[in-house]
Amino acid sequence: MRTLLPARTLIVAAIPCLLAMPGDNRQEIPTTPQFERVQPELFSASGAQPNAWADYDNDGDLDLFVGFRYRANRLYRNDGRTFTEVAAQVGLADTVETRAAAWGDFDGDGDFDLFVGFAARAQGRAKLYRNDDGGRRFTDVAVQYGIALEGTTRQPAWIDYDQDGDVDLFVAYRDQANRLLRNDGTRFTDVTEQTRIGDPRKTVGVAWFDRDQDGDLDAFVANQDGDQDGFFRNDGGKFTDIAPQLGMSWGGRPADQGSVGPAIADYDNDGDLDLFVATYGPDVLWQNQGDGTFKLVSRGTALAGDYHSTTAAWGDYDNDGWPDLFVSSYLADQAEVPDHLFHNERGTFVNATPASILERGGSHGVVWADFDADGDLDLALANNHRDGAHHLYRNTLPPDRARRSLQVRVVDDRGRWMHPGAEVRLYDAATGGRIGTGLVDSGGGYCSQGATPVHFGLPEGTSRVRVEVTAFRGGKRVTTVVDNVDPAAHRGRALEVRIP
Repeated sequence: MRTLLPARTLIVAAIPCLLAMPGDNRQEIPTTPQFERVQPELFSASGAQPNAWADYDNDGDLDLFVGFRYRANRLYRNDGRTFTEVAAQVGLADTVETRAAAWGDFDGDGDFDLFVGFAARAQGRAKLYRNDDGGRRFTDVAVQYGIALEGTTRQPAWIDYDQDGDVDLFVAYRDQANRLLRNDGTRFTDVTEQTRIGDPRKTVGVAWFDRDQDGDLDAFVANQDGDQDGFFRNDGGKFTDIAPQLGMSWGGRPADQGSVGPAIADYDNDGDLDLFVATYGPDVLWQNQGDGTFKLVSRGTALAGDYHSTTAAWGDYDNDGWPDLFVSSYLADQAEVPDHLFHNERGTFVNATPASILERGGSHGVVWADFDADGDLDLALANNHRDGAHHLYRNTLPPDRARRSLQVRVVDDRGRWMHPGAEVRLYDAATGGRIGTGLVDSGGGYCSQGATPVHFGLPEGTSRVRVEVTAFRGGKRVTTVVDNVDPAAHRGRALEVRIP
């Protein structure tokens, strides 16, 4: 393992693009999605909204938090591929309508804490649950740490916007300006005004990533009720909304339309990160042009439907090396509005939605994760209707295909989860061809943030890979390289890459 500084030239120029490789024979026949429900009775409760995965008890598998309306929140502990609901036992069973949840290690002690936000100001302040005793108990320390947030809460995100080695807290709101709180160790300080990120529009979703590859995290802000979207460029800890000059503000929408759920992936496998936005109105795919600008490419494609979409999540369900896209839809008075699973066929998309996930499918939370550690991505959905459910689906990809994958866990030099928004790139060690680019979760799903490894499907014939992880330090992009990785040596567990 070695660290390179800076990273921009290395990543963009030195590695040939898989799309452009002559004689490329890696095109594969698409695999039909096949999923089966896991413990259907356990995951049958209605009213689910945000859902997020993290290994809260540090036992090596992923656990699932689900926030609800109509009932108490739930925490599903993964006990060797079966689940036990333990929220009341550990102190997370809030009964207030929950709209937001984000896992992050705010105190840097090596386990995952949980921010929980509620649906309205009248329902009380948000909670910051510190993970104590190895996940046996969660303690609300919001007041102690100076987090007295109230309002119509939407997307929270733990991100290190100032690159000081700890995670800060961003929270989006529909009834007030968005908030940014700097982590100062024993307290959080509200720096919204001084950083100029307090968008007062009706925000639902936010996606953090390094748009311009200048060494810090920028924020795309998805706004509702006809409000224009924002794109806040990070200039050393001060933010400027450049969405209008990028042509991405989406002005002139009627009041019944607006952006809801942004999701980031390198859908076209050219090495940079693209942006899909689930929308009330036609959905939007912004293709990254590699120079900090984006091009609208969804018009006239299968992705541009007006599905009244709330949430989108990228995940390579068939391990062919190309990220596929799940989009959930929502109408308040209907328990089922058809969702869509789009298969990515080398940069174009085909609706491949299996009937098995259309019955009381997702309306809000959508998250991919390999909960059973078999190499393929499973799918957790959340439907907030009174007649909905929050099904968990196991991906039944054939074992030989499921094993064609690698997952990368990015941590700091002490093994802590401190790099949301870091970029992970994978290359074929033999040919140099790009396999894919992923992002450590910086806020995805419906108003949620999880802590899952970055998953890559591997094209047939891949035997060794090169892993490059780009994080941010001192306003620079710092890349850590792990060469000649054997994916077979990491079956059932993630490759851990530590950032010095």
